[in-house]
Amino acid sequence: MRLTWFPTVTDRRPMLAGLVLVLLLGAAHIAFAQAPAAQPPAGEKKAVAFQNDVGIVLIYVKAEKTADFEELLAKLKEGLAKAEAPEMKQAAASLKFLKAPNGPAPAGNVLYVMVADPAVKEVEYWFLSNLYKLYPNDTKAMFDKWTEAKGTVNPVPFDLTVVNKMQ
Repeated sequence: MRLTWFPTVTDRRPMLAGLVLVLLLGAAHIAFAQAPAAQPPAGEKKAVAFQNDVGIVLIYVKAEKTADFEELLAKLKEGLAKAEAPEMKQAAASLKFLKAPNGPAPAGNVLYVMVADPAVKEVEYWFLSNLYKLYPNDTKAMFDKWTEAKGTVNPVPFDLTVVNKMQ
């Protein structure tokens, strides 16, 4: 009986063969690993853009700040009416903001729903980003107004596909 833990030469052969096999399989796995997915083309990152037929964003606003939020929306409407960029005109044509004063919102918040129907693909729809483009000198004031008005829940975008149209 041996008192050492180290295996004898004949006991080491299967261990050595197993080790070599594991190393070879590991090397083969690395050699044939799938290349990483291609990155999207470098460009401007959009806060809210849609890929499908209709886009909506649930926006929660503090109940006492709805007038401030609606003031931002009025400024957006005014700016989009004067915009010359074709993508902004397309976005404006499909954009609506709805208010659900009695809708499902956390206490002290009011739900607004931004609807883009039909959604123009790959166009920026986030109202604040568009306000920044339309009024570059007022970005700080608009950001502060939005920060004070936004509710306790972050905006929730939905990129939707029409499955059945009744008319």
